[in-house]
Amino acid sequence: MKASLNQFADYEICFGNAFHIKNNSGYNIKSSGFTIDGVSDVLYFSDAPNSDMRTGTIYAFKLNSDSEPIIIRKSIGKIDYEKGEVLLNPIKFLSTSKSILGQPIIEISAIPRSNDVIGLQDLYLQLDINNSVVNMASDVISSGSDTSGSTYISTSSYSNGNLVRS
Repeated sequence: MKASLNQFADYEICFGNAFHIKNNSGYNIKSSGFTIDGVSDVLYFSDAPNSDMRTGTIYAFKLNSDSEPIIIRKSIGKIDYEKGEVLLNPIKFLSTSKSILGQPIIEISAIPRSNDVIGLQDLYLQLDINNSVVNMASDVISSGSDTSGSTYISTSSYSNGNLVRS
């Protein structure tokens, strides 16, 4: 996510693929570090699922000297696990721990519900090649019979509670 520094902005990050909820109490997504207006510590984003286990809230936390998380700002955004969307309320970033070509960024990662990650309709996947292992398999989308991915239905790779890799 490209961060706009020193100005309030809201953000919508759409992965387009459902997220796996590994921990019912939160910390299913993670981010790289950043600082915000009014807090001097380096913060990180994470989540807390609602009781419906389909949606949740985003919060910012810091790590204490024992690397224990301490929540600093609650409810600074929303997460939709089914749609794979993270929505951040207006927030003023002062700095980020990462940048690409001089542009400040915040990396947000989640575990997809399925190993079948699909770039639906107008969504394009951008993968960090240096930190990725990709195994391709032919399917109806790449064969041309469903080029937009609109009719593709992903299945959970966690049906038995554990990640299934092929």
